[in-house]
Amino acid sequence: MLLKKKVALITGAGVGIGKGIARKFAEEGAILIVNDINADTGQETADEITKNNGTADFVHGDTSSAADAKNMVDFAVQKYGRLDVLVNNAAIEVVKPFLETTEQELESLMQVNIKGVFLVGQQAGLQMVKQGGGSIINLSSVGGLIVAPLLAGYCATKHGVIGLTKTMALELRTNNIRVNALCPAFIDTPMIERTAKIYSAANIDVASLTAQMQVRLGKVEEVASVAVFLASDQSSFVNGTAIPIDNAFTAS
Repeated sequence: MLLKKKVALITGAGVGIGKGIARKFAEEGAILIVNDINADTGQETADEITKNNGTADFVHGDTSSAADAKNMVDFAVQKYGRLDVLVNNAAIEVVKPFLETTEQELESLMQVNIKGVFLVGQQAGLQMVKQGGGSIINLSSVGGLIVAPLLAGYCATKHGVIGLTKTMALELRTNNIRVNALCPAFIDTPMIERTAKIYSAANIDVASLTAQMQVRLGKVEEVASVAVFLASDQSSFVNGTAIPIDNAFTAS
């Protein structure tokens, strides 16, 4: 029970990595605030955790809205008195050639992947300063460390998340707030399934990419376990890092 009674807000927790982190946090005893822009999937995650004897509330909201970001944090504080952990997971992808990516698509990527992380992180940070500490975990990607074809906008935003993470960590460390980023590679989620289909249509061999990770996709649970470590007191001196979860993919 590494996270027993810690109050944690997880954005984009309706599916994929966010849902996996929510499940793992609940197993470790966390009190969860589940957020998603999709009310159906977000509520499903909260209901699943509750049915398994966990504690979870669903708060609908768009992370790129300053009002919604504040509402998520306010909900946690009003109901539970504090916010110990934020997992900034909500993100979108656009898989298109650089020359064909539209201004609207780029704007959408920036709104969710950068602005959303900034706004929710800011509200969580303000609360954590008041209460004397906390842990913020921003989801970047190996696309924030290296690049991949057809993901110019996505990689740009995920590189930005790492820069934002390090700046937040530097500024907030005197307030006992740690800020770290996770950089997963190819994880078995609906997002990677969509990307693989587009890559295949563009004659890009996904198998050759995953071969560098010993011919398998990563598991959501493998990302969630690292998130638990960063959320727990066991990582008390880990701050300002961007941790690859990639089976040496970025080392090759």
